[in-house]
Amino acid sequence: MTELFAALNGISPWWWVAGALVIGAIELITFSYYLLWIALAAASVAGGLWIAPGLSGTAQVASFSALALIYTIGGWVFLGKRKQSADATALNNRATAMIGRQAVAAEAFLGDAGAIEIDGIRWRGKMSEPGPSVHPGSEMRVVGAEGMTLLLSRE
Repeated sequence: MTELFAALNGISPWWWVAGALVIGAIELITFSYYLLWIALAAASVAGGLWIAPGLSGTAQVASFSALALIYTIGGWVFLGKRKQSADATALNNRATAMIGRQAVAAEAFLGDAGAIEIDGIRWRGKMSEPGPSVHPGSEMRVVGAEGMTLLLSRE
């Protein structure tokens, strides 16, 4: 193993750049997001070799290992904070996106369910609380959604 470290003594930083590019190319093919941080560590070691060309092979491998670990942990923490929020999950859920909007009864409700309109689009609506009958033109607020049926509340 010491022969490997000794072989790295005095190498050109371009070898680390080439290694970073190869690892980066494999990352582009696999989309694993693991190799990205390792490629970044290899590129950082290349930068370190440009700054300190006399860096020993042992120091190169040790700094590569430490940087790969630091970048991997830091990258996953960074990506974890950028996960979709609960608001973003409603992006393609039209019924959930209607919560808080004003609705108008398009026709008289049969029991607690009937047709409503929001911005000229008809939806199935259901009262969230039992109460007096709903007449056409009655205004309500959307308070929730069950599938594509909007839950309504009188204002």
